[in-house]
Amino acid sequence: MSVKGRWVITEPKPAKPLVSDERKNEVSVFFEPLILSFKKKLEEITPNKEFTYTVDIFTKWNQNCFYFCEKCVSEQVNGEEYEHEEKFVKLEYVSKNNFNFYYFRHTGKWHLVFRKITLDQCLEAILENPNFQPLL
Repeated sequence: MSVKGRWVITEPKPAKPLVSDERKNEVSVFFEPLILSFKKKLEEITPNKEFTYTVDIFTKWNQNCFYFCEKCVSEQVNGEEYEHEEKFVKLEYVSKNNFNFYYFRHTGKWHLVFRKITLDQCLEAILENPNFQPLL
């Protein structure tokens, strides 16, 4: 008789750090100029309505993660519009000024790119790499 599996005692995962409302506001304000620049580029583009196109770019918090999102619209054959939200960058709060930086891959999974980097380094990474920017 073969053994198919075994029970193993594992350590519990550490609790995720809590982000204060004040810190959430600081991070949101820090990235506001970047979001405004993305929106300005978005206004200059005339979308091809045959395909899905971006209509808004924004940020939001969910628990201890800060997301960069775009609101997309696709027009259906019957003339109706279908809206959905796409997240393209995630900053996971680690400590006071450290974040883990992820981007959303075409595979439908988050990919960790940098560990424990500052907000300035996050901003620099987004500006330097088009993979970390919205699809305009």
